[in-house]
Amino acid sequence: MDAEVTLVGAGTVGSSLACSLAKQGIKVILLDRDSPLDLAKTSRLEGRTVALNLSSIDLFDELGIWSELKKTGTPFNRMFVWDSKGSSPLEFLAQEIEREELGYVVSNNLILEYLKKIIEDSNNISLKQETELSEVKVNDKEVVISCSNGDKITSKLLIGADGLNSTLRKIARIKTRTWSYNQKGFVAVLKTEKPHDHTAWQVFTPTGPIALLPFDSFEGANISLVWSAELNYSDKLSNLSKKGFIKELEEKTELILGKIELKTDISSFPLNQLHSKNYVSERVALVGDAAHSFHPLAGQGLNLGLSDVTSLASKLIKARRSGVDIGSDKVLKDYERSRKIPNLTMATMMELFKQGFETSDPWIKLARNLAFKTASESQILKKKLIKEAAGIT
Repeated sequence: MDAEVTLVGAGTVGSSLACSLAKQGIKVILLDRDSPLDLAKTSRLEGRTVALNLSSIDLFDELGIWSELKKTGTPFNRMFVWDSKGSSPLEFLAQEIEREELGYVVSNNLILEYLKKIIEDSNNISLKQETELSEVKVNDKEVVISCSNGDKITSKLLIGADGLNSTLRKIARIKTRTWSYNQKGFVAVLKTEKPHDHTAWQVFTPTGPIALLPFDSFEGANISLVWSAELNYSDKLSNLSKKGFIKELEEKTELILGKIELKTDISSFPLNQLHSKNYVSERVALVGDAAHSFHPLAGQGLNLGLSDVTSLASKLIKARRSGVDIGSDKVLKDYERSRKIPNLTMATMMELFKQGFETSDPWIKLARNLAFKTASESQILKKKLIKEAAGIT
């Protein structure tokens, strides 16, 4: 047998899982059709940023890389959410759950850089980039993987962390429920006139939500933008000049952080939701976007993928220590049960939020406004929402 686990997808979720398993002595082969871990030094703070919750931070702390990531991350201890149509704003404070921070905004490329160092230094991980999965055969004791370059790999378990368009999910014939949000996401790094005050800002508008996340590490900047726009409106945004885009952004955010400067190019991507009907099949498990993909309005996509990592790693490590086959149906079903309900709950919440702010129905608007007011005034409910956002159970 070549390895106990073969992991497809060397992005943040896949590499984190490989490192977690290898730390406990599990031999892992990590392969990817591309080369996501080959990053230029100049790109370490470029690309997408991610808002890590406290649970994700704990994972990176266990892997020994958080102390370095923290140096270039920006903490936030407050979340301020408001509706451009006038419902009561929501304010979440770290002190309400007796914490110093609710999370940190960090560069995804930097996370990958530090994960790559662990992978290169580990005797338990074999990295194979530019290697594509082509065929999978399963028997009672192992799974045999064929790659496009002719390699064959045998393992007890095959894990897919290969994203929204997962090849493994298709080969394993795991069905999904998926639909387009009919929105496009726009991301960029900004400099605002007013300081961010270590606050994650979010406004819901009729054409989509806008998040302004504190991020001081990119030179001359202090904010990372994530703007989700309805398709017709996104076409308008795409055709605006940079100056016009910023003017529109200032109006939509009601100048809450004052005048805005653009510090990078503007990138855009379609927004889709996907949820696998099963997270496992015979000697196969899915994690991260291969199992579920969410609207970015709550910034929880990567955090939920990293929660998958924590859960699956703990199940596999416990089974191995007990002499149980880590690819057995029982172990994999335990993992599926632990993650399916939390992820489905988040998917439902994101859909309700999205529809609630798009509707013109006056009764739904009233219900939405009452929900905001209730959440703001009820300390028990508010504390629960803050813990959910921070990844604390």
